[in-house]
Amino acid sequence: MRPLYLLLRFLLPYVMVIFYRKARSVNAQRRFNAQTIFVCNHPSAFIDPLVAGNYQMPVLYFVTRGDIFKWWLKPITWASHMVPIFRKAEDGADSHEKNKDSFRYLRKVLMRKKSLILFGEGYTDNTFIRSLKPIKKGPARIGFDTMVECNWEADIKVQTISLNYSHPKHFRSNVVVAFGEPIYLKEYKEIYEESPSLAITKLTRDVQKSMQEQLTYVDQKDIEPFVENISILTRKGMNHFHQNSKIPLLKRYEYSKALANKINAEYDENTDNWNSLKETVKQYFDKLKRAKISENWVNSYAQTNSKKTLPTVLVFLLCLPLTIVGLVHQLIPYILIKRFVEGRFKRDVFWSGVKLLVGALLSTIYNFAFIFLFYSYIYPNYWLAVAYFLIVPAVTGVFAYVQIKKLANVFAYGKADTKKIQELVEERKTILAQIDQMGLDF
Repeated sequence: MRPLYLLLRFLLPYVMVIFYRKARSVNAQRRFNAQTIFVCNHPSAFIDPLVAGNYQMPVLYFVTRGDIFKWWLKPITWASHMVPIFRKAEDGADSHEKNKDSFRYLRKVLMRKKSLILFGEGYTDNTFIRSLKPIKKGPARIGFDTMVECNWEADIKVQTISLNYSHPKHFRSNVVVAFGEPIYLKEYKEIYEESPSLAITKLTRDVQKSMQEQLTYVDQKDIEPFVENISILTRKGMNHFHQNSKIPLLKRYEYSKALANKINAEYDENTDNWNSLKETVKQYFDKLKRAKISENWVNSYAQTNSKKTLPTVLVFLLCLPLTIVGLVHQLIPYILIKRFVEGRFKRDVFWSGVKLLVGALLSTIYNFAFIFLFYSYIYPNYWLAVAYFLIVPAVTGVFAYVQIKKLANVFAYGKADTKKIQELVEERKTILAQIDQMGLDF
């Protein structure tokens, strides 16, 4: 393993625990020499390879778009196991020739029993939706070319990785990293020898199916907002902002998949019940948006029949010293990173990954001085000072972020039109009854 890759494998688990409130993996690969081509969905650009690589054991090489391989980045791309793939549209007419070298290298990686990660969709959309674009044929071609080169003796597999984010952009969100069952390329030998193109097409379709089974997959993209809104109202799904946190993450993941599958199978725009529910849900969320009222507030008011904001304020005041400690450690790095990333990267699909890595680096540099401050002014023991450096800035920083978000939400809730919220509570009850009647609140 190369130096930067090895360093990331040690540091990423720590960073991920800070970035994600909850994270789970399902059926993850546990062998170092897995000799597997992992095909992953690509909902969030830069953070996807970090998440896909963090929650499994194999030594991985990342197949990455060629336009980021600038000469001055070569030491970083080499040290982090990145391999370029070029496209004609972005990289010019000679992209095919450039890819020959990359494919040759990838075959060598597989023959050394190492593994690859490719992002089968090819690119990331600007808007996050719970679906899947068609999978490219590149992973299948690389796999079969390697099998032919080794005379079908290697035990090469293809395994899908489905990244299920509650929201890929937001700090303290949730993620489920779900792995499909391994697909053994030897099982395609007979088909490949009869027709390579047929084998490539069949494997690609099998990969697509495997990935869809591990995702919240909405077949009709135009009804994805409707599916998401049902998930918000039931609070049983993966939505980052609207969820019942008492329900375990994996149960919410399973509900989210099952909801999408049920609507994929049963939704019919020509029937009155589906049209009525879809339109009623749309009107409800339009009213929320116009009134600048959060669905969380409506749900909370429905539970308590009043605005109970005082407990949150009291907790904030009681915990203010801890919040101040968190601000001391993280406010300046937070502001600098937020301004830099959101100003520099126009596509917000890149924000989370860049903030995670650059933020971790800047926070480490900024807080390093606290080792010596602790030793000089609190207690003269460097082991305790290092422990403080590793634990306190991260824990108090997260705590401060959460407390300030809660306080801002409570103030906004307190100012909201109570009468309008009461009206929306009644409307919400009616919609939930419709949802239950349609068998969507299971």
